[in-house]
Amino acid sequence: MKNFKFNVMILALFALIFTSCSKDENSGVEQQVSDEVAELYLGPVLNAEIRKALQKQEADLPECSDDAPAYAQISLVYGDADTPVDVIVPIIIDGNDLFTAYDEALEIPVASGETTVSVTLNDFLVWNDDGGAPGEVIWAAPKTGSDFGSIVSQSLPFSWDLRAGSKTYTDVEVLCFDDREVNLYGYQFFDIIPVEIYEFCVFANYCNDAGRHFTANYTFDITYIGDDNNIPLYTGEMPMTGNTEDDDSGDWYADPLCLAIPAPIYGEGPDTDYIRVTATLANWDANYPAPGAVDPISADLSWNEVQSFFVDDDNMDYWHIFFNCGDDDGGQNGSDDDEDGVPNDIDECPGTDPGVEVDEVGCESIQVPGRDVVVLNDVNIFDNGAMEDSDNVQFVKNLINFTTTGERNDGTTFMFDFGRNSSCNLCVPWSTMRDLIQTEGFTISDISSSSGTLTNIPEEVKIIMLVTPNVQYTVEEINTLKQFASEGGRIIFMGEHEGFYGASGIAIENQFLISMGAVLTNTGGQVDCGYTVLPSTSNRDHPIMADIDDLTIACASVIEPGEGDFPLFYDSTNELVLGGVAKIDTAPITELEQVERSKIRHSNTKLPNPSSSTGY
Repeated sequence: MKNFKFNVMILALFALIFTSCSKDENSGVEQQVSDEVAELYLGPVLNAEIRKALQKQEADLPECSDDAPAYAQISLVYGDADTPVDVIVPIIIDGNDLFTAYDEALEIPVASGETTVSVTLNDFLVWNDDGGAPGEVIWAAPKTGSDFGSIVSQSLPFSWDLRAGSKTYTDVEVLCFDDREVNLYGYQFFDIIPVEIYEFCVFANYCNDAGRHFTANYTFDITYIGDDNNIPLYTGEMPMTGNTEDDDSGDWYADPLCLAIPAPIYGEGPDTDYIRVTATLANWDANYPAPGAVDPISADLSWNEVQSFFVDDDNMDYWHIFFNCGDDDGGQNGSDDDEDGVPNDIDECPGTDPGVEVDEVGCESIQVPGRDVVVLNDVNIFDNGAMEDSDNVQFVKNLINFTTTGERNDGTTFMFDFGRNSSCNLCVPWSTMRDLIQTEGFTISDISSSSGTLTNIPEEVKIIMLVTPNVQYTVEEINTLKQFASEGGRIIFMGEHEGFYGASGIAIENQFLISMGAVLTNTGGQVDCGYTVLPSTSNRDHPIMADIDDLTIACASVIEPGEGDFPLFYDSTNELVLGGVAKIDTAPITELEQVERSKIRHSNTKLPNPSSSTGY
């Protein structure tokens, strides 16, 4: 960062002498203004006298472009509600005067019964012309708190009132702009530099001196170093951290940190380092003791190296950072026979299959109920015919008898929801299954929810099954179910194939899953129709599948799991997933997600291998 030595009082004096304020006057614009609005015109003022004064003090200012100003990029808010306006308008040159052209977006409404409206200008950039369109930024109004903010008498943001029925012309002080020093004006790099950007994601672990493995908290910096630059893009960014339980009794987690980075801007070759990324371990007293002196981890990356993180057009791997963990590839101190990154002496699941994501004690993280949804797309798996199979009986027992870390662990109620115009009338008399649930010590609660009513799940409920619903869940209902899952409750979603459930039903199921933060989807395709006994090779190793050999199904729909999801069983050919556990995000939402696959989800976890009896 450059140092500037100048006298702010002298600069302010120059600014007062050579700049003007807002004025309500006609500047050649003849149209009548309605009493319900105020028209706003902004005039960029490049003050030559201030520049001369700074040059005498040897201040290092950007060179000015010879290009004429052509467009103004304006960002402001108005009124009590801070209604935003973001617009680019042409600049009119009238002799030595500059002002923005009339634009409907700058007709600021005045509330009924009011005579004025407040306006706050947040951003103001001036562009040159490139064939009738904005080309490059040549001037910028600096922001308060930035290196250049004290140079002008009125840095952004600033506020004033407009009178109803007036045309107000307001001067805005600007400085010559150099895109390599964008941060000095107080703007974010990507607000100004028009380049294609890419998402770069990181995740970190910390190992103490005994070799124990923790999810890490850290600060992260990205600097553009290409072409002899030193442009800070991000400084001190940190991941979102938290605990899976409100009372901090669960697992500590840190969400992956994803930031936008550009491709090379200044003509750097694909093998030339142009981005520097630096991670610095941070204290996290609740998760691990003070780590002491651990060196930051820094890397200079070329465009080819950045691209290496992209698996394909839609997916990317995270840069997985290891603090104090020995080898660069994340190898831990001490023996680690299953190579899951957790040393043998603290590994509570020593036989973990290769590629499985584990928690801090080496166990498959999704095997503990909570933060997931069990997805089954064959209602026949629980009908009286299939329940004659002892393995289907065991399947039900495994679904309901589990230990979780949340407050729902002591629940004794299994709730069925057959509402929302359920497609499965034959599911209501699942008498064998229902008798089994009660024999196992659970009380059954039958509900029939409609849109907007599933907003309170009684505290005694441990499992809820949503049976082929045909009415979309609201935001409040989704958040209720997320909270239930975060407390360790088990959600079972019963779907079906498209021939039974219909295309609209499949859409409801996938809308529900993605709104819950899942990646897993129901494709709608049907396999193994007629009662089919799946061989043991179709099963995958999971507590829900414990002690099960041959599961009976009848015409199930194929699901597509994503990375981090867990298949429970495949079809009779051991090629297509029919049942699974979908990992979800328990953070509340404010709007329903669109039904599309997430482009980025998790890191380094391999998808299960359908040809393997173990799943990998």
